[in-house]
Formats: sequence, structure tokens, C-alpha cells
Amino acid sequence: MKAINFLSVFSVCLSLGFLSSITGCTCSDDDRIAPEKAVETYLDIALNMRSIEEKEDLLELTTGALKAAIASANDEVIRQAYIDKKYSFQSYSVIERRDRTPREVEITFQLIYQDLGTKENPRKPDGVAVTTTENTLVLIKEKHQWLIREVLGHKTSLDFPVSEDSQITASPNP
Repeated sequence: MKAINFLSVFSVCLSLGFLSSITGCTCSDDDRIAPEKAVETYLDIALNMRSIEEKEDLLELTTGALKAAIASANDEVIRQAYIDKKYSFQSYSVIERRDRTPREVEITFQLIYQDLGTKENPRKPDGVAVTTTENTLVLIKEKHQWLIREVLGHKTSLDFPVSEDSQITASPNP
């Protein structure tokens, strides 16, 4: 079995959760079965998790290696990754959707956010790096339901705030 980086899995969960906070539910019956809706539902649960028991809801929306990674995570890892964190979301966008077959889809999206720490160690937004993630997911349709199977790609960049004291300026040679 291929090893899965739990941080990448969490980043995808975080990224996908933002979708539900900006879209609202004004979808038709056809939209509810779309792969994007499966991702939105997963992220809504992951980013609004209040108890460890909600891990079971995440497992119902996944399959394969991703499901195995979440299932094998102990309660403390789930608590730290999903329950105790606070974020400031700035933007979300689907970059590409690739329909591989009628029952397999890849969705690539970008999310920009700030990690504001935890309740015990909060951070102010003006002093926190802006994180940009780009993730590609594979979804499979099983028994008329879209399930997230795998994280194919994960890219992250950080833009740190710079104070005037730490800026470098060019000066002419003496």
C-alpha cells in the first residue's frame, strides 16, 4: 500500500471545506450527485468538526487509500487536524475538472488561507503567512455515490508578511 502523508490529506480537507462556506446550497437534484458536491460535503464536515465521532462521516465519503489514512488516524491526530484549528479563508477556485471515465473524475482546485492557530495559541491575521494550496483529487462513483479516493497532487506556497525593518533595499556603491 502506498504511504499517504496525513498533512497532505488534511490540507485537502481544509481546502475542500472552504468550498462549502462560500457556495451555499442552491443546487438542483442533478447538482447534488456531482463530484464537486461530494467534495463540498466532505469539507463541510471536516472544517466544522466538533467531535471525534464525526470522523465516521468522513469515512462514508471516502474510499481506497484516503479512507485508510483517515481510518488509521488516532483520535489525537484528528483532534489536532480538524477540531482545534482556526483558519481565515481568503479565496477558493476550481482550476480544472477532468472526466477520466463516466465514473472517475479528477478535480484540481486552489485555496488561499491563513492558519490562525488554536484556541489556546491564537495568532493575529496581520502577522501570519498566507498559505496557497493547489490540490488534485480523484473521485470514483460507486453505487451511485461519488467518493474521494485519492490525493494525486498537492502544492503549497507560503507568503510571509515582511516588516519594514527586514526589507532589503539597494543602495549605490560609495
